[in-house]
Amino acid sequence: MVKVAIVGGGFMGTTHAKGYKNIGVEIVAIADIDKKAKEDFMKTYNCKGFDTAQSMMEEIHSEIDYLDVCIPTYQHEEMVLLATKYNKHVLSEKPFALTLEAIDNMLEATQKANSIFMIGQVLHFWPEYAKIKKWIDQGIFGEIKLATAVRLGQHPVSEWYGDINKSGGGIYDLHVHDIDFLCYLFGDVEEVYATGKKARKDAWNFVDSTLRFKNGVNATAQAAFGITDNYPFSMNLRIVGEKATAEFSFSAGFNLEDIASAKNSLILYRNGEKPYQEPPSTRDPYEIEIEYFANCVKEGKQPEIVKPKEVRKSIQAILALIKSLETGQVIKI
Repeated sequence: MVKVAIVGGGFMGTTHAKGYKNIGVEIVAIADIDKKAKEDFMKTYNCKGFDTAQSMMEEIHSEIDYLDVCIPTYQHEEMVLLATKYNKHVLSEKPFALTLEAIDNMLEATQKANSIFMIGQVLHFWPEYAKIKKWIDQGIFGEIKLATAVRLGQHPVSEWYGDINKSGGGIYDLHVHDIDFLCYLFGDVEEVYATGKKARKDAWNFVDSTLRFKNGVNATAQAAFGITDNYPFSMNLRIVGEKATAEFSFSAGFNLEDIASAKNSLILYRNGEKPYQEPPSTRDPYEIEIEYFANCVKEGKQPEIVKPKEVRKSIQAILALIKSLETGQVIKI
């Protein structure tokens, strides 16, 4: 049985834990500075608890196969380096990091430690997004004429989200999903342009982005991190090609707390044919993601669906978009 220790018992840590319980991965320990969160987690998952990741790794590193990092973005580098210190594999939540320097430090450390390493870009595993990726790879669309992604959400209540030095703001924490997935679909970005508005202590939380890819595809993406109260978390992806058009629409409650009750649809429109509606998936995408990584650890192979070096390119695009927002210019990458 694959064994994991989790850093962070908040929303994402518990989301991962629920998935581990379903797929038969043993949760050995939780590290969280919040005493109540730690104790609740220990009780629910019958595991050991620690106040810090350092003390946890010192005591139980020999009992686990990998570390699952589910804490704020600015701490990702520290946790990945901690895992590699003990030659452990590591799954780290998105976004990768706030700087390319931090990313390169993590890439170097995991390579030296021969660690199996993945960033939790869950859209790669989200069934409807994955289906669109498959259709593109199969050539169903023909030449891609237009790609548009939208993501709208309320601002999380956690205090650290409001500090751009810790979260990077909406452009990092929310917009990165779509920027990364567009890069996954179309490859390297050639140039970007963005307009937007700042909010929440100087953070770029409202952004419209245009990306031109080296393969000739043009794409747009929109994000709102702090939309009107009671507006449901929403996301949309539309791919328009010479032969077909696909549109995925998703609407859930506040901040994805109840994916099971969400409204979603994926429809494929093809010339000369009736629209095809993909049956909605009932499985939690986060569970699919962690199962994939646990199997990579079990089989001793690096992930192919999410490659850290490729995710680095999406952060490079985010940084270019920030520069465009600040200067009003088109930025080449």
